[in-house]
Amino acid sequence: SVAFFWANREKLQMVLEAKATDSQNFVLDKRFPIENDIVSQVAKNGKPQVLGRVNPIAEKELLCYYQGPEYIKSLIVVPVYFLTGSEDQLPVGVIAADSKAEDAFGPETLGLLGKFTKVTSALIKTYTDKYDLLLDSELLTSIRRMQDRLKSDPNERMVLDSLAEEAHRLVNWDFLTVTMYSDEHHGWVIQKVVNRTGKPYPAPDYHVDFEDSTVGRVIRTNTLDNVGDLSLNDVVRFQSGDEIESTGSFLCVPISSVNRCYGALSLESAAKFNFSGSEAEIVYRLVENAASSLEVLYMNDLVKDFVIVDHLTGSFTKKHFMKKLEEEVQRAEDFGTELALASIAIDDKQQLIDRYGKEGFDSLLGHVTKILRANLRPYDLIGRQDEDRIGVLLVNTPANEGYLWAEKLRKQIASHVITLNGRSFSVTVCVGVCGLMEGMHKEELLAGTSQVLHKAIESGGNLVRVF
Repeated sequence: SVAFFWANREKLQMVLEAKATDSQNFVLDKRFPIENDIVSQVAKNGKPQVLGRVNPIAEKELLCYYQGPEYIKSLIVVPVYFLTGSEDQLPVGVIAADSKAEDAFGPETLGLLGKFTKVTSALIKTYTDKYDLLLDSELLTSIRRMQDRLKSDPNERMVLDSLAEEAHRLVNWDFLTVTMYSDEHHGWVIQKVVNRTGKPYPAPDYHVDFEDSTVGRVIRTNTLDNVGDLSLNDVVRFQSGDEIESTGSFLCVPISSVNRCYGALSLESAAKFNFSGSEAEIVYRLVENAASSLEVLYMNDLVKDFVIVDHLTGSFTKKHFMKKLEEEVQRAEDFGTELALASIAIDDKQQLIDRYGKEGFDSLLGHVTKILRANLRPYDLIGRQDEDRIGVLLVNTPANEGYLWAEKLRKQIASHVITLNGRSFSVTVCVGVCGLMEGMHKEELLAGTSQVLHKAIESGGNLVRVF
């Protein structure tokens, strides 16, 4: 027989890549632990071995690739290096050849196999470079897909979902978790879990021991941890007393940007040494990109807290509109004046998004808001109530006059021709109007407006309804 084995030092295995044999006893398994057989010895020390006479009693311990007696008489095993056979470099593989004849291999065979190993080394370098390029290409493709998904719907849940999906494409695993800080639970909890086996595993909202767990340590130190064999150490993944099988391997990567660590992604496999160094590096780069996306989202949210005007519509942001609404409700109560709130929503939102995209719909919302502002008095207020809803606060205006204003506005919008991307069309809106009654709070005013707006939408759209 002649066989080539890879030496996987991270998983402590010899992996059979190819063989040529006449034996019926050649094992079917492709993976062998690196132990004391001659193939493992050459992989560990890098020294070729030539045996002219093999003791039949020692054959089982000497040869790892036969499942029964083969009565081998002579054997030659040579190392294969990645680049050169320098002393400080260990082999990446081993070529083994055996024979049932004594002294079948000599110096000339060793020299011949030496030439083969040089050719093999050159081929390995070529294919390794191509494989590295392929991995880099796959990683870039995953990052691009993640960014494209975030463009359509930028939020934290989308980031986590995209991260899990792309990790599935790049690495084999059985369990995935994302741990982040929860203000609601006042601590670090598992926000997302993907269990591909159905076996017991922590569920979402599961608390993580920040001080004494692997996940907590990864977040605290902002360093990656790759546990190759969970059975060797008493590893606490999330908290002590976890009802999880203590076998396999565990990879935990911090979700960190330049400024802060947001949490950790963990991958677990039932197989030992499942995550190689290159795979851990790929996951780290993927998670790093996800962390950058989270940082952008959080910074945008922070900016929104201080920005007064919405850049798409030129009206108040939702936060400041709600603040102004509360002030005007209090002012109306104090001075006994009238107040009407109108909520305006464009009809057939989803159809418009499907046809013109999210950016196109935002542009339509901007057109409608311009018409709204043109019909307001200087002291009336206009602002965002939601992504697809505009609120207008009509000061010193009773509900019946608010209805007349909204009806006039509805007709004006329906007859207005909008040009977008070279295409001309018109849209319609639904309006819900609610007047402030004595003792009514801001929340009740908003609820009344939403109630009649939904009734207008359910009635087919292009309508005004008053609470």
